[in-house]
Amino acid sequence: MTKAFLLMVVNILMAGGGMAQPTNVPPAIGMVSTTNVPAMRQSPLGQLPLRQSPLGRGIELRTSYRLDPSSHYNDGSDVTVQRFRLGAIVRRSIRPGLMLMGDVDAEYATYSFNQRDDTIFGKSGFMQDAITLRLGLMVMAPINDKWGWQAGGSASVSGETRADLWEAFNGGAVGGVSRIVSPDFKWSLSLVGFGFEGSFLAFPIPGFDWKISERYRLATQGPGLNFITTLSPTTKLTVLSRWEYRQYRLDDDPPVPGGKYYDQRFPLGIELTRRFFRVLDVALEGGCYVYQQMMIRDKDDNKVVTVVGDQSAYVGLRMSLQL
Repeated sequence: MTKAFLLMVVNILMAGGGMAQPTNVPPAIGMVSTTNVPAMRQSPLGQLPLRQSPLGRGIELRTSYRLDPSSHYNDGSDVTVQRFRLGAIVRRSIRPGLMLMGDVDAEYATYSFNQRDDTIFGKSGFMQDAITLRLGLMVMAPINDKWGWQAGGSASVSGETRADLWEAFNGGAVGGVSRIVSPDFKWSLSLVGFGFEGSFLAFPIPGFDWKISERYRLATQGPGLNFITTLSPTTKLTVLSRWEYRQYRLDDDPPVPGGKYYDQRFPLGIELTRRFFRVLDVALEGGCYVYQQMMIRDKDDNKVVTVVGDQSAYVGLRMSLQL
């Protein structure tokens, strides 16, 4: 249950994550301004504008690709991963001051393991391809010129393409408040809730956004921290760190029928974002995974194996279009 809950927290915080998920954080969680940091736009469960009133109605289309070149793990396994992602955000005013944001996101991942009979990850057919589908809704509104609130939920399916869809389902909710302390500093606090097998768990998530100067800002975004430098009115450079956590339900084939595969990474990276024609953002990201871990649990949630990987590089490309 702990692993499933952690996955749900990450899905709500980062769903979808941009190139981090997964992935798509209101001021209560992410504290990143969509007005000042176009590179950091994510799902309604991944952001909220840092101002007294929400953004106007609109649509954002986004896509991304990431390549994780071969990573070596301490059991002798080597794995290369490619991730393709498509998503959309729709914003609509319900009434003056009250905004509804809907988000849909799909990620296709293809894993390529070295074929070794003495490692479970190298068994034929294991995690060759997987898909994650997610739907999120968020309602947000100001309380006054300093305080605001938001509440929403997320549902997702994540697993191998032939896995049982119901067993691959996750759902949760988030709510919180934010405060504009000054034009240069905002903080927030959100509560993430998750129901699983008849029990309910809740998890507090603090956040902040600090505009250090006209050129620099420091902000949280889900389980991550970003240092953003404005190079020009259309170009930004972000030094980022984050925690990525993915869980996939396995299909009914060997080596672990109906089990779960966990992929955990801690990347440090740099992202360069450029805006074109006032509506198109293109971002290039590269960096290093400073920690990687893979784990498999069987269908009864018993741990089968855990392995740790060496440091390795990654690269990614992301685009978003504002309509």
